[in-house]
Amino acid sequence: MRRQITFALTLLLIVTGISACQKDEDTSNKKNMTGKWQVAKIETSVAGAELVTYTGVSSDYLEFRNNEEDEVVVNLKGNNYIGTYAVLQGTGLNISYGGKLYTAQVNTLTANKLEFTANVEGATVKTTEKYYLTR
Repeated sequence: MRRQITFALTLLLIVTGISACQKDEDTSNKKNMTGKWQVAKIETSVAGAELVTYTGVSSDYLEFRNNEEDEVVVNLKGNNYIGTYAVLQGTGLNISYGGKLYTAQVNTLTANKLEFTANVEGATVKTTEKYYLTR
């Protein structure tokens, strides 16, 4: 009887350990972010200067791809870039395109609305961009 209880507890621990190690991608921001987003506007703030607002046109978009490279396709102001992105734990997001690295915090993420605030790393003057995207 004691062996059966020990065997059952060991089996239960193994099953619990395996299921606890599986990725929980269903609730991640990456799953909700994947796809094509139209640019509604981008607000750029440079230290010591006034806020500049760019209103997106129909050809402006960001497309977050769910592939091995985690590519992001950016089409802004007639320029097309292919970069990469990384969704960090919590609300963190890193995007790299056009030779720049953007470290961002996701402010809003719903089925049809994505807003994030990004700092441009390595800029000589502190630059922050707030992206307003829709589907």
